[in-house]
Amino acid sequence: VCVLPLYSTLPQHEQQKVFEPAPTTKSKKVGRKVICATNIAETSLTIDGVVYVIDPGFSKQKIYDPRTRVESLQVAPISRASAKQRAGRAGRTRPGKCFRLYTKESFESDLIDTTYPEILRSNLSSVVLNLLKLGIRDLVHFDFLDPPAPETLIRALEQLHYLGAIDDEGALTQIGHQMSELPLNPEMCKMLLVSPQHQCSNEILTLCAMLSTSGIVFLRPRNAAKLADRARRK
Repeated sequence: VCVLPLYSTLPQHEQQKVFEPAPTTKSKKVGRKVICATNIAETSLTIDGVVYVIDPGFSKQKIYDPRTRVESLQVAPISRASAKQRAGRAGRTRPGKCFRLYTKESFESDLIDTTYPEILRSNLSSVVLNLLKLGIRDLVHFDFLDPPAPETLIRALEQLHYLGAIDDEGALTQIGHQMSELPLNPEMCKMLLVSPQHQCSNEILTLCAMLSTSGIVFLRPRNAAKLADRARRK
């Protein structure tokens, strides 16, 4: 049996392992390949040899609370559309089955039709900053495909004003224009831009690099574990 992970921040060469054939046993028979995947597997992904899918009915979703200004990953029920996508991973290249760990009644009554768009559950400070850079001032009446709540837009404007990116009239300041050029969230942009004034640019660059990484900061390869431990202690 070969057990493989599959998630978005997994290195590309590790992700490619799920497409390799299942290993053979000592008796030269084809073994089993088990893939433990996040909702990255809901996309139009075809993995040869997948016959069975086990769907627990949950996924980790990014949730933003505009009142507390806290963004977090929470385990939440999936939508019916996501459930159908998960079931579609089985039987792509041969007959297969999907085993759902919830009842038919839950599927029909408890799950929503489609997953809420990410713009409705995210911090929009970076989005608002880029819209202001493009000269779009009337954010409430902007033609979003999925209009976010006005409270979320107001909180984003308040945060940008607190950081000095916009003035009292809602226009971009000089530092706001500089912040809009950096591919980081507004808080890290402000840290980087003002760090020379406090003579701590090297430290802030290191912090921003660590906070921006989507994977594990410290790697510990099996074939070089002791070397990695020594490097980490330094």
